[in-house]
Amino acid sequence: MAETSVITNKRRENLAKITSGAISTIPKITHISFGDGGVDGSGNPTSPLETQTALNNEIARYPIDGVTYPVATTARYTVTIPKADLPGRIINEAALVDEAGELCAIKNMYNKQKDDGVSFEFTFDDEF
Repeated sequence: MAETSVITNKRRENLAKITSGAISTIPKITHISFGDGGVDGSGNPTSPLETQTALNNEIARYPIDGVTYPVATTARYTVTIPKADLPGRIINEAALVDEAGELCAIKNMYNKQKDDGVSFEFTFDDEF
């Protein structure tokens, strides 16, 4: 099976610089973006690339509702897609986006169709 998640090169570069002291802060995660370009013709998730600077086909972006730390090395981000948004749309790719607009991590997944009149809560674990 394909590797379905990746930390982007831009985020790795920022992490390397902050841990070495070359910079004193990195942009915080503020949004999760969603798209419908994360599967192949058979509906199987494809492997995102570390070099990606955008989703294959972004359809929406939502601000983070909150973050928790289920274990010391994981930040769990959540967003809610409102009931009225994206009715009938397929979602199969997501990305953590920082306040500078850079993609930090990308996850491709099986198709999930957003029903009309139903909110959709999504969690994304950033594991270190």
